[in-house]
Amino acid sequence: MRAAGMARLDRAEYFLLCALALVLPILEMPKNLILFLLLLLTVIRIVGRDITWRWPDRVETSLLFILAVCILSTAINWPLVNGLKGLKDTLSQVLVFWLIYRAGYSDKKNYGLAALVAVGVVFGLGWGIVNVLQFGQGQLQFHSAGIVSQSAIYLGVAFIMTLAVAWGDVAMVITRRIRVLWWLGTVVMVIGLFLMGSRGPIAAVLITGFVLAIMAGKRHLWLVLTGLVGVALALAVALPDRFSQHRALEKTWQTIATVALVAADQERYDNWRIAIRRIAQGDSLVLGIGPRNFAAIDQAKMHFDPPLTINPGRLNHAHNMFLNKLVEEGILGLAALLFFFWLVLVKLARDRRDNRWQHWLWMAGIGALAVPVIAGFFATPWYQEHALLAMVVLAMYLGSERQVARRLSV
Repeated sequence: MRAAGMARLDRAEYFLLCALALVLPILEMPKNLILFLLLLLTVIRIVGRDITWRWPDRVETSLLFILAVCILSTAINWPLVNGLKGLKDTLSQVLVFWLIYRAGYSDKKNYGLAALVAVGVVFGLGWGIVNVLQFGQGQLQFHSAGIVSQSAIYLGVAFIMTLAVAWGDVAMVITRRIRVLWWLGTVVMVIGLFLMGSRGPIAAVLITGFVLAIMAGKRHLWLVLTGLVGVALALAVALPDRFSQHRALEKTWQTIATVALVAADQERYDNWRIAIRRIAQGDSLVLGIGPRNFAAIDQAKMHFDPPLTINPGRLNHAHNMFLNKLVEEGILGLAALLFFFWLVLVKLARDRRDNRWQHWLWMAGIGALAVPVIAGFFATPWYQEHALLAMVVLAMYLGSERQVARRLSV
């Protein structure tokens, strides 16, 4: 009976994770409800002693480190401008990652999660197009994955994952017709990425994609990527500017022609200056000023030469994920995040060395880490839906090793 109960909980947990993968970019209320149910299910498991307690491994230790620092920073700096939003973000990331990583899902279940991520993205793009064409939304973005830059990072992670399934080795039988659908998904996503017109995520995806092509050493992958990018770019330029997609090229050209920062880049630069000045004050180096609390900085009390041009109401984050982490959660918060990234890099490098890199999860793992980090140097910090998606993909990748170990032990 106990085994049957645990099996039902396992099925419920996987069902909720699949539902989360589907609704994450498009539906806010269902997303929050699913996260609550996953937390409740975890509590039920703990109370019912359905979880086997053991000493955490290095990956799990890094998650506990991230969560502990966030809790301490929240408590020490309370009250915060955004209340518990920062803690909620971190708890969601840690919970979802831990559930997938602990489960060590089979190839079939990981594939199912990936398929629902792709379906949610394609549906979200269609919804976004309708919002622009019928309801006058200014830019193409997902309904529930943040502003356009955050939506574009989310789309970039999903694109690399979809490309990985379409091109890489999938440890299960996929018919030619199904693989064609995955390739069609990559076409839709890369076109959507260029229609969103956010420079940082586009650059991050291009760098990641072509690095993967170099590693693969396959001419046809180079041709596919070049063709996808060429078609998407041509469409974005040729189509009427209904999605404001031309702004990426216009901003780039304006910067080159005038050798000056456009307004968006000036805002980014000002936020960097504010972040560095706040860090230099030295009163919050260890645990920062609180997660999601960047807006609490009083720039009027700081002196800048030349003066800032940014409006105080635009003070949302540092426009650099590492600076933002250092300001909000201090040296400990940044160290915790970098430790987690380092563990992922070590696993990626080891699998590359052992010639396991052609599996789709390895390629998807590269995208889940590289796209948010590269774009994060100039844009959104490691939080909200795109970070949660990255944690889902990284958990599938790192957790797959546990599935292999489970097979070898049988």
